[in-house]
Amino acid sequence: MQTSYIYSVSRVNALSQFLLNKTDIERLLVAEPGEDLQSALKETYLAPYVVHVPDESIPLAIEMTLIEAKRLIQRLAPRGDVFKIMWIQYDIHNLRVLAKAKTKDIPFSECRPLMSERGVYTPEYLYEQVENNNLDSLQPEWQAGFMAALDSADDGDIGQIDIIFDHLYFKTGQRIVDKGKDDFMRCYFRVLIDLYNLKSRLRALKNPGVALAENFIPGGSFRRDQIETKEELKERFYSLGGEHFWREAIEFHEETGHFSQVETKAAEYLLTVAKEGSRDMFSAASLVLYYLKCRQAAANIRNIVVGKNSGLPVEVIRRNLRMAYVND
Repeated sequence: MQTSYIYSVSRVNALSQFLLNKTDIERLLVAEPGEDLQSALKETYLAPYVVHVPDESIPLAIEMTLIEAKRLIQRLAPRGDVFKIMWIQYDIHNLRVLAKAKTKDIPFSECRPLMSERGVYTPEYLYEQVENNNLDSLQPEWQAGFMAALDSADDGDIGQIDIIFDHLYFKTGQRIVDKGKDDFMRCYFRVLIDLYNLKSRLRALKNPGVALAENFIPGGSFRRDQIETKEELKERFYSLGGEHFWREAIEFHEETGHFSQVETKAAEYLLTVAKEGSRDMFSAASLVLYYLKCRQAAANIRNIVVGKNSGLPVEVIRRNLRMAYVND
Protein backbone atom coordinates (compact mmCIF):
# COMPACT_ATOMS: atom_id res chain seq x y z
CA MET A 1 0.00 0.00 0.00
CA GLN A 2 1.17 3.50 -0.81
CA THR A 3 1.36 4.84 2.73
CA SER A 4 3.06 7.95 1.34
CA TYR A 5 -0.41 9.20 0.36
CA ILE A 6 -1.62 9.43 3.97
CA TYR A 7 -0.34 12.97 4.64
CA SER A 8 -1.45 14.39 1.28
CA VAL A 9 -4.92 12.85 1.60
CA SER A 10 -5.35 14.18 5.14
CA ARG A 11 -4.29 17.64 3.97
CA VAL A 12 -6.70 17.90 1.04
CA ASN A 13 -9.55 16.38 3.06
CA ALA A 14 -9.11 19.17 5.60
CA LEU A 15 -8.91 21.87 2.92
CA SER A 16 -12.03 20.63 1.16
CA GLN A 17 -14.09 21.57 4.21
CA PHE A 18 -13.46 25.25 3.42
CA LEU A 19 -14.78 25.16 -0.15
CA LEU A 20 -18.13 26.58 -1.23
CA ASN A 21 -20.92 25.08 0.88
CA LYS A 22 -24.71 24.99 0.58
CA THR A 23 -25.16 27.98 2.91
CA ASP A 24 -22.77 30.02 0.74
CA ILE A 25 -24.71 29.05 -2.37
CA GLU A 26 -28.05 30.11 -0.88
CA ARG A 27 -26.55 33.44 0.22
CA LEU A 28 -25.20 34.06 -3.30
CA LEU A 29 -28.51 33.14 -4.93
CA VAL A 30 -30.44 35.76 -2.95
CA ALA A 31 -27.80 38.49 -3.36
CA GLU A 32 -28.53 41.37 -5.68
CA PRO A 33 -26.19 41.87 -8.65
CA GLY A 34 -23.41 44.36 -7.98
CA GLU A 35 -22.16 45.32 -4.53
CA ASP A 36 -24.34 42.86 -2.65
CA LEU A 37 -23.14 39.92 -4.74
CA GLN A 38 -19.51 41.07 -4.48
CA SER A 39 -19.87 41.32 -0.71
CA ALA A 40 -21.41 37.84 -0.52
CA LEU A 41 -18.54 36.40 -2.55
CA LYS A 42 -16.08 37.84 -0.03
CA GLU A 43 -17.75 35.75 2.65
CA THR A 44 -16.86 32.52 0.84
CA TYR A 45 -13.60 30.63 0.35
CA LEU A 46 -12.97 33.06 -2.54
CA ALA A 47 -12.27 35.97 -0.15
CA PRO A 48 -8.45 35.81 0.05
CA TYR A 49 -8.22 35.53 -3.73
CA VAL A 50 -10.58 38.41 -4.55
CA VAL A 51 -8.56 40.93 -2.56
CA HIS A 52 -5.30 39.92 -4.26
CA VAL A 53 -6.29 40.19 -7.92
CA PRO A 54 -6.56 43.39 -10.00
CA ASP A 55 -9.86 45.23 -9.58
CA GLU A 56 -11.11 42.40 -7.36
CA SER A 57 -11.92 40.52 -10.56
CA ILE A 58 -14.09 37.49 -9.81
CA PRO A 59 -13.03 35.54 -12.95
CA LEU A 60 -9.36 36.05 -12.05
CA ALA A 61 -9.99 35.08 -8.42
CA ILE A 62 -11.78 31.89 -9.49
CA GLU A 63 -8.92 30.96 -11.81
CA MET A 64 -6.41 31.55 -9.02
CA THR A 65 -8.21 29.04 -6.79
CA LEU A 66 -7.80 26.38 -9.46
CA ILE A 67 -4.17 27.24 -10.18
CA GLU A 68 -3.40 27.02 -6.46
CA ALA A 69 -5.26 23.70 -6.15
CA LYS A 70 -3.18 22.28 -9.01
CA ARG A 71 0.08 23.49 -7.48
CA LEU A 72 -0.90 22.11 -4.08
CA ILE A 73 -1.58 18.65 -5.52
CA GLN A 74 1.73 18.70 -7.36
CA ARG A 75 3.54 19.56 -4.12
CA LEU A 76 1.72 16.99 -2.02
CA ALA A 77 1.49 14.06 -4.42
CA PRO A 78 4.05 11.31 -3.80
CA ARG A 79 4.01 10.61 -7.56
CA GLY A 80 3.22 13.87 -9.29
CA ASP A 81 3.61 12.50 -12.82
CA VAL A 82 0.50 10.32 -12.57
CA PHE A 83 -1.58 13.50 -12.21
CA LYS A 84 -0.40 14.93 -15.51
CA ILE A 85 -3.55 13.71 -17.23
CA MET A 86 -5.35 16.31 -15.09
CA TRP A 87 -3.17 19.18 -16.32
CA ILE A 88 -2.33 18.14 -19.89
CA GLN A 89 -5.90 18.99 -20.89
CA TYR A 90 -5.10 22.65 -20.28
CA ASP A 91 -1.93 22.44 -22.38
CA ILE A 92 -4.02 20.91 -25.16
CA HIS A 93 -6.49 23.77 -24.77
CA ASN A 94 -3.60 26.22 -25.11
CA LEU A 95 -2.30 24.46 -28.21
CA ARG A 96 -5.81 24.64 -29.65
CA VAL A 97 -5.84 28.40 -29.05
CA LEU A 98 -2.39 28.82 -30.63
CA ALA A 99 -3.33 26.72 -33.67
CA LYS A 100 -6.49 28.72 -34.31
CA ALA A 101 -4.55 31.95 -33.80
CA LYS A 102 -2.01 30.86 -36.40
CA THR A 103 -4.73 30.17 -38.96
CA LYS A 104 -5.93 33.76 -38.57
CA ASP A 105 -2.52 35.42 -38.05
CA ILE A 106 -3.47 36.55 -34.55
CA PRO A 107 -0.42 37.53 -32.45
CA PHE A 108 0.39 35.78 -29.18
CA SER A 109 -0.35 38.93 -27.17
CA GLU A 110 -3.97 38.83 -28.30
CA CYS A 111 -4.60 35.14 -27.71
CA ARG A 112 -2.70 34.99 -24.39
CA PRO A 113 -5.78 36.02 -22.32
CA LEU A 114 -7.60 32.95 -23.70
CA MET A 115 -4.93 30.56 -22.44
CA SER A 116 -4.84 28.67 -19.15
CA GLU A 117 -2.07 28.59 -16.56
CA ARG A 118 -3.20 25.22 -15.20
CA GLY A 119 -1.20 23.20 -17.69
CA VAL A 120 2.10 21.41 -17.20
CA TYR A 121 3.83 24.13 -19.23
CA THR A 122 3.43 27.90 -19.06
CA PRO A 123 1.66 29.47 -22.05
CA GLU A 124 4.82 31.43 -22.87
CA TYR A 125 7.01 28.33 -22.92
CA LEU A 126 4.45 26.44 -24.96
CA TYR A 127 4.30 29.27 -27.49
CA GLU A 128 8.10 29.28 -27.73
CA GLN A 129 8.12 25.57 -28.59
CA VAL A 130 5.38 26.10 -31.17
CA GLU A 131 7.41 28.83 -32.85
CA ASN A 132 10.51 26.63 -32.85
CA ASN A 133 8.62 23.56 -34.15
CA ASN A 134 9.89 21.81 -31.04
CA LEU A 135 6.72 20.48 -29.38
CA ASP A 136 8.06 16.93 -29.42
CA SER A 137 10.56 18.00 -26.76
CA LEU A 138 7.53 18.32 -24.46
CA GLN A 139 5.40 15.34 -25.49
CA PRO A 140 6.24 13.01 -28.40
CA GLU A 141 2.85 13.27 -30.10
CA TRP A 142 2.47 17.01 -30.07
CA GLN A 143 4.43 18.34 -33.05
CA ALA A 144 2.74 16.01 -35.52
CA GLY A 145 -0.66 16.71 -33.94
CA PHE A 146 -0.17 20.47 -34.09
CA MET A 147 0.87 20.35 -37.73
CA ALA A 148 -2.10 18.10 -38.57
CA ALA A 149 -4.40 20.69 -37.00
CA LEU A 150 -2.88 23.47 -39.12
CA ASP A 151 -3.13 21.33 -42.26
CA SER A 152 -6.82 20.67 -41.58
CA ALA A 153 -7.43 24.42 -41.41
CA ASP A 154 -5.62 24.88 -44.73
CA ASP A 155 -8.13 22.44 -46.22
CA GLY A 156 -10.88 24.83 -45.13
CA ASP A 157 -12.25 22.72 -42.27
CA ILE A 158 -11.37 24.73 -39.16
CA GLY A 159 -13.79 22.64 -37.09
CA GLN A 160 -11.49 19.66 -37.59
CA ILE A 161 -8.93 21.39 -35.34
CA ASP A 162 -11.03 20.62 -32.26
CA ILE A 163 -11.34 16.93 -33.14
CA ILE A 164 -7.61 16.61 -33.75
CA PHE A 165 -6.75 18.15 -30.41
CA ASP A 166 -9.34 16.03 -28.60
CA HIS A 167 -7.68 12.93 -29.99
CA LEU A 168 -4.24 14.34 -29.15
CA TYR A 169 -5.25 14.75 -25.51
CA PHE A 170 -6.43 11.16 -25.21
CA LYS A 171 -3.38 9.78 -27.03
CA THR A 172 -1.06 11.69 -24.69
CA GLY A 173 -3.15 10.82 -21.65
CA GLN A 174 -3.18 7.11 -22.47
CA ARG A 175 0.61 7.05 -22.67
CA ILE A 176 0.91 8.87 -19.34
CA VAL A 177 -1.55 6.51 -17.65
CA ASP A 178 0.17 3.43 -19.05
CA LYS A 179 3.53 4.67 -17.85
CA GLY A 180 2.24 5.66 -14.40
CA LYS A 181 0.62 2.26 -13.71
CA ASP A 182 -1.72 3.77 -11.12
CA ASP A 183 -4.91 1.73 -10.79
CA PHE A 184 -7.20 4.62 -9.94
CA MET A 185 -5.84 6.91 -12.66
CA ARG A 186 -6.36 4.11 -15.19
CA CYS A 187 -9.98 3.79 -14.07
CA TYR A 188 -10.50 7.56 -14.07
CA PHE A 189 -9.03 7.96 -17.55
CA ARG A 190 -11.21 5.14 -18.91
CA VAL A 191 -14.28 6.98 -17.58
CA LEU A 192 -13.08 10.17 -19.30
CA ILE A 193 -12.93 8.24 -22.58
CA ASP A 194 -16.39 6.75 -22.05
CA LEU A 195 -17.95 10.13 -21.28
CA TYR A 196 -16.30 11.73 -24.30
CA ASN A 197 -17.57 8.99 -26.61
CA LEU A 198 -21.10 9.09 -25.18
CA LYS A 199 -21.33 12.88 -25.44
CA SER A 200 -19.92 12.82 -28.97
CA ARG A 201 -22.49 10.26 -30.07
CA LEU A 202 -25.31 12.18 -28.40
CA ARG A 203 -24.34 15.25 -30.42
CA ALA A 204 -24.05 13.15 -33.59
CA LEU A 205 -27.57 11.78 -33.18
CA LYS A 206 -28.89 15.32 -32.75
CA ASN A 207 -26.79 16.52 -35.70
CA PRO A 208 -26.57 13.66 -38.23
CA GLY A 209 -23.86 15.48 -40.22
CA VAL A 210 -21.33 14.75 -37.44
CA ALA A 211 -19.48 11.50 -38.15
CA LEU A 212 -19.10 9.16 -35.17
CA ALA A 213 -15.95 7.66 -36.68
CA GLU A 214 -14.14 10.96 -36.29
CA ASN A 215 -15.09 11.38 -32.65
CA PHE A 216 -14.73 7.92 -31.15
CA ILE A 217 -11.76 7.36 -28.84
CA PRO A 218 -10.54 3.77 -28.30
CA GLY A 219 -9.62 2.52 -24.84
CA GLY A 220 -12.96 2.88 -23.07
CA SER A 221 -15.32 0.20 -21.79
CA PHE A 222 -17.38 -0.23 -24.98
CA ARG A 223 -16.93 -0.42 -28.75
CA ARG A 224 -18.08 2.09 -31.30
CA ASP A 225 -20.71 -0.28 -32.70
CA GLN A 226 -22.32 -0.61 -29.25
CA ILE A 227 -23.65 2.98 -29.26
CA GLU A 228 -25.05 3.22 -32.79
CA THR A 229 -28.73 3.70 -31.91
CA LYS A 230 -30.37 6.10 -29.49
CA GLU A 231 -31.51 3.18 -27.34
CA GLU A 232 -28.00 1.70 -27.18
CA LEU A 233 -26.57 5.08 -26.33
CA LYS A 234 -29.01 5.69 -23.49
CA GLU A 235 -28.32 2.24 -22.10
CA ARG A 236 -24.60 3.07 -21.95
CA PHE A 237 -25.28 6.39 -20.27
CA TYR A 238 -27.49 4.66 -17.72
CA SER A 239 -24.73 2.16 -16.94
CA LEU A 240 -22.80 5.11 -15.50
CA GLY A 241 -24.86 6.12 -12.51
CA GLY A 242 -28.31 4.88 -13.45
CA GLU A 243 -31.26 6.05 -15.53
CA HIS A 244 -32.47 8.49 -12.87
CA PHE A 245 -29.08 10.20 -12.95
CA TRP A 246 -29.03 10.95 -16.70
CA ARG A 247 -32.62 10.88 -17.96
CA GLU A 248 -33.61 14.52 -17.35
CA ALA A 249 -30.37 15.93 -18.80
CA ILE A 250 -30.61 13.79 -21.94
CA GLU A 251 -34.28 14.69 -22.44
CA PHE A 252 -33.44 18.38 -22.03
CA HIS A 253 -30.78 18.05 -24.74
CA GLU A 254 -33.17 16.20 -27.05
CA GLU A 255 -35.83 18.88 -26.62
CA THR A 256 -33.66 22.01 -26.76
CA GLY A 257 -30.30 21.04 -28.24
CA HIS A 258 -28.61 22.58 -25.19
CA PHE A 259 -25.78 20.51 -23.74
CA SER A 260 -25.24 22.26 -20.40
CA GLN A 261 -27.16 19.77 -18.26
CA VAL A 262 -25.37 16.79 -19.84
CA GLU A 263 -22.03 18.45 -19.09
CA THR A 264 -23.16 19.07 -15.51
CA LYS A 265 -24.10 15.43 -15.02
CA ALA A 266 -20.84 14.26 -16.58
CA ALA A 267 -18.87 16.43 -14.14
CA GLU A 268 -20.94 15.06 -11.26
CA TYR A 269 -20.29 11.50 -12.38
CA LEU A 270 -16.53 12.11 -12.36
CA LEU A 271 -16.91 13.33 -8.79
CA THR A 272 -18.75 10.13 -7.93
CA VAL A 273 -15.96 8.02 -9.41
CA ALA A 274 -13.34 9.93 -7.42
CA LYS A 275 -15.45 9.79 -4.25
CA GLU A 276 -15.78 6.03 -4.49
CA GLY A 277 -12.07 5.68 -5.16
CA SER A 278 -11.21 7.90 -2.19
CA ARG A 279 -12.37 5.19 0.20
CA ASP A 280 -8.86 3.88 -0.30
CA MET A 281 -6.67 6.42 1.49
CA PHE A 282 -3.60 4.94 -0.13
CA SER A 283 -4.55 5.92 -3.67
CA ALA A 284 -4.51 9.01 -5.87
CA ALA A 285 -8.30 9.27 -5.77
CA SER A 286 -8.61 11.73 -2.87
CA LEU A 287 -6.31 14.23 -4.56
CA VAL A 288 -8.30 13.96 -7.79
CA LEU A 289 -11.50 14.39 -5.76
CA TYR A 290 -10.15 17.55 -4.14
CA TYR A 291 -9.35 19.12 -7.50
CA LEU A 292 -12.75 18.16 -8.91
CA LYS A 293 -14.42 19.72 -5.87
CA CYS A 294 -12.42 22.91 -6.44
CA ARG A 295 -13.46 22.89 -10.08
CA GLN A 296 -17.09 22.31 -9.12
CA ALA A 297 -17.03 25.20 -6.65
CA ALA A 298 -15.54 27.43 -9.36
CA ALA A 299 -18.21 26.36 -11.87
CA ASN A 300 -20.98 27.06 -9.37
CA ILE A 301 -19.69 30.54 -8.64
CA ARG A 302 -19.38 31.28 -12.36
CA ASN A 303 -22.93 30.07 -13.00
CA ILE A 304 -24.32 32.16 -10.17
CA VAL A 305 -22.40 35.34 -11.07
CA VAL A 306 -23.18 35.10 -14.79
CA GLY A 307 -26.79 34.19 -14.09
CA LYS A 308 -27.36 37.01 -11.60
CA ASN A 309 -25.69 39.58 -13.83
CA SER A 310 -27.76 38.37 -16.79
CA GLY A 311 -31.01 38.68 -14.85
CA LEU A 312 -31.84 34.96 -14.94
CA PRO A 313 -34.44 33.69 -12.45
CA VAL A 314 -33.00 31.89 -9.42
CA GLU A 315 -34.69 28.62 -10.42
CA VAL A 316 -32.91 28.69 -13.79
CA ILE A 317 -29.54 29.36 -12.17
CA ARG A 318 -30.13 26.63 -9.60
CA ARG A 319 -30.84 24.11 -12.37
CA ASN A 320 -27.29 24.54 -13.71
CA LEU A 321 -25.52 24.19 -10.35
CA ARG A 322 -23.40 21.15 -9.59
CA MET A 323 -24.36 19.97 -6.12
CA ALA A 324 -22.66 16.57 -5.86
CA TYR A 325 -20.75 16.35 -2.57
CA VAL A 326 -21.14 20.07 -1.80
CA ASN A 327 -20.56 20.59 1.93
CA ASP A 328 -23.58 21.35 4.13
